[in-house]
Amino acid sequence: MSERIKSRKRRTNPLFIILMGTALILAGSWTYQLYELDKSMAEKKNDLIEQRMLIATQNQKMREDIEKLNTPSYIEQLARDKLGLVRKGEIVIAPKLPD
Repeated sequence: MSERIKSRKRRTNPLFIILMGTALILAGSWTYQLYELDKSMAEKKNDLIEQRMLIATQNQKMREDIEKLNTPSYIEQLARDKLGLVRKGEIVIAPKLPD
């Protein structure tokens, strides 16, 4: 009888094959989704790094402008150019506008 048991082939259950196939398809799908998400996050990271560098450059320029605005000579220049102020004893000559 033991010979008969050894010679009998083990049959694979069709339900097991279907479950394993479904599991493999799901695993492949999830792996692909994770890959796409990782790629998307890498692109966003690069965009944010680029944006950060741009903001840092703008920040540095603004700091330089603030330092420049705090100098008396620049304040005087702005007052003369924008407000038309003159020192005591100076005469303002305005160009003649065409009619």
